Amino acid sequence: MKVQEKENLHRLMWLANVQQFFQDKPVSILWEHYATWINNRDNFETLYREFPLKRLCELNKSGIERVDITGILITFHYGPYRLLPKLLVQMGYQVTLLVSGAVLERELNYYRSELEDAGLLQDQLECIDANQANSLRHILRAIKNKRLVLMFLDADEGVGKEKEGIGEHKLAVPFGNHFFYWRTNIFKLACRFGIPVHCTYMKRANNPVQWKITPFMNIMDTAYGSSEELMMRAFSALQMAFHQMMNQGWIYWENWAFIHQYNGQAAIDKKGITAKGSWLAPFEYNRKKYLFDVKNRQFFEVASCFTDS
Repeated sequence: MKVQEKENLHRLMWLANVQQFFQDKPVSILWEHYATWINNRDNFETLYREFPLKRLCELNKSGIERVDITGILITFHYGPYRLLPKLLVQMGYQVTLLVSGAVLERELNYYRSELEDAGLLQDQLECIDANQANSLRHILRAIKNKRLVLMFLDADEGVGKEKEGIGEHKLAVPFGNHFFYWRTNIFKLACRFGIPVHCTYMKRANNPVQWKITPFMNIMDTAYGSSEELMMRAFSALQMAFHQMMNQGWIYWENWAFIHQYNGQAAIDKKGITAKGSWLAPFEYNRKKYLFDVKNRQFFEVASCFTDS
């Protein structure tokens, strides 16, 4: 796919995702929001270059006081989130970052170089491939060694998942005029092995970095309550933290470009301009013209008799 076609498709999918949650926003405003979102993403890339770990250590700008905690620390792909692991290291934590294999390949050398330049030991920040079968063993070993296991929680949606027992493995999270799902496996793991769970995220700040870490919020303390009670309290606390984060600016959340919406059967049965609240956007790929149904994320090819006239 050509670069321009890829960028156009990316924009259309972003609009389709956001439109589900903000159905009252007109098309013109959504286009403006996308431009703002892209600009924010570029600004975050600039921050990553301007504030390597060595400079963060010199500035001593973590944003919060260090507290003596271990366990699982949940965060989100929000704001300049790639600064967060480095800020934790700067605060003195030994961090174990849980990531997918693709991200691990991209980030591992980046973090190794940052640690070396800052004069820190390589074990201050290690990565675990979440896709490997032995990832659970590595997580438990890291916690046993008093490390902080950092993981990014993403929305995970898809049509038809109601047939896969969503209630057992997913948490439905309402937001705006729609909802998405979080995986619940990490909480089940914490309950089973008595692992404390905390949450934090990046927050706007008046400092050289322009962002800081919010104080850690306790999500699950396995010393109190049954598994069911622990899970319910954890879900409630995590949703509250997520909404607080999004209220400071939903436009800073990276996942708008990647989440797959859960619509249900009512949305599946409606097509194109017959769908309530739907609008169509033009798209061209391989010299063929399409109309993209934003509501249902479907492409309709425009017949050649219309394109040739």
